[in-house]
Amino acid sequence: MKLTSLIICCFISLIASAQKDLLLLKQKEQTLQTWTHGSYILFQFSSKQWIEGIIKSIKNDSITIDQIQVRQVANQFGLPSIDTAHFGLLKFHINEIYGMPKRGSYSVINNGMLFQYGSVAYILLNVANSLIKGDQVFSSTNLSGLGIASAFFILGKILQNSHRTYLQMGKKYRMVTIQM
Repeated sequence: MKLTSLIICCFISLIASAQKDLLLLKQKEQTLQTWTHGSYILFQFSSKQWIEGIIKSIKNDSITIDQIQVRQVANQFGLPSIDTAHFGLLKFHINEIYGMPKRGSYSVINNGMLFQYGSVAYILLNVANSLIKGDQVFSSTNLSGLGIASAFFILGKILQNSHRTYLQMGKKYRMVTIQM
């Protein structure tokens, strides 16, 4: 009886394994995020294409991903439902990861959209009011307000071009695998 229970325990310990290899996103020496086998991952490939999927395996410096795309579509009643499309397996080296999305990076002030929308709304409202009242659109009193609104629009464009929604791999951020 003891021998059979020992054989069963040895067999189960061979089949059951602990945690597999890990994929880490690091900022210098600090770990920001960790993925294992079966984790969902979204990243920007070296071709600048965004790829999402489920990690199937992490071996040395390569990763195999089952590519998926989760999207919202209308069902037969016209109500929104979730649809998942599978595109197959993709195997690549971790150095082919160009960028990772920032967490909580959506801000209408940081990305300049608030400045752009506000300035366009002011310019349209100013032009519409000038035309309705019969005033000159480009009069000296009106031109200063339009110039300030245009300056805010340009500021919004500059913020939009300088604001990244992803972490670019390189000197500051890097992907690392750890073998267990």
